[in-house]
Amino acid sequence: MERQLLAVICFLALMTIWSRVNAAAIPNSCPLPPQLKAKYDFNWKLKNGEKQNLIAKVAYLKLVLSWSPTYCESLSSANRNKQFQCRNSDSFGLIVHGLWPQAAKPASIDDHPRNCQDDKQLNATLVKRFYCMMPDEYLMQAEWEKHGSCHYATANDYLTTIENFYRSLNIPNIRSMKNSTQAKIRSAFLQSNPKLFSSAIQISMNPPNRLKEVKICYDLKNQLKNCNS
Repeated sequence: MERQLLAVICFLALMTIWSRVNAAAIPNSCPLPPQLKAKYDFNWKLKNGEKQNLIAKVAYLKLVLSWSPTYCESLSSANRNKQFQCRNSDSFGLIVHGLWPQAAKPASIDDHPRNCQDDKQLNATLVKRFYCMMPDEYLMQAEWEKHGSCHYATANDYLTTIENFYRSLNIPNIRSMKNSTQAKIRSAFLQSNPKLFSSAIQISMNPPNRLKEVKICYDLKNQLKNCNS
């Protein structure tokens, strides 16, 4: 009995070590553009199809991570060359798209909180601080105004919360995966993150088997939650 118990303990320890070895660390540093764009403010009123929802109640949060290689592949050559993350494709993998406050039972995307506050262009120091996880100043600005302003008092609060979520994750080494599938990627995340459970993570793929996004759900106390309830 003692030998069996010891064998189980050894197996679990080896699995923990394996998952950590095969997890890619979140980079503390990354390439930065020589200079930021002069203008990267966001105005939802100028966007076709963009709407505002000031009355929806925030029920939970959804962290949305984007697989940079797939995003860059989806762009035309001209647009790809304009994106800093695409010109430095070896430096960016699973980046932050945003953190979205969500309504409890939306009938459509328009039922979620959205575009709650216009804000001036974020200062360069703040943008550079969070650039490694969110490598585009316009994306950072847009996500703050479209989503973050519906739940957080300041852009710094919003981005710091994202950073805390992001750094709490052990990201699997997706680049090394062969014939990656939705199931394999989900399994890799669950193995690398013992506190994560299957219903708290959503994996989006582009055909045939290209990772697009990873979404992870949290309650309003910043604890993992079921995305479907």
